[in-house]
Amino acid sequence: MESAFIFGCLFGMGIRMTVSRVIRQPLLYKCHQYPKYMFLTGLAFSGFDWIRRLSLETLCEKEELQEFLVRTARINQLATGAESVGDYKKEFIQIAVDEHIY
Repeated sequence: MESAFIFGCLFGMGIRMTVSRVIRQPLLYKCHQYPKYMFLTGLAFSGFDWIRRLSLETLCEKEELQEFLVRTARINQLATGAESVGDYKKEFIQIAVDEHIY
């Protein structure tokens, strides 16, 4: 079980206990509702956590792809003879050292 589901279950139980206290019901009145609230809020928290993780993973993959494409374009530009313009030769060597491309 994941921690978001467990946290959601505890949150649902706490909400149900708070509602029972506010409307002055005994805590054991309709005690079958506690597992229902726990399960539903656990699913809600777990779903929210899953969507958040999925969107963050997608964002990181897009950033890594963008960095890879930029790095590849710069290396291709340097490989075609553009190193003679400016100080690109040192930059190419630094990229090669960073990426372990000897």
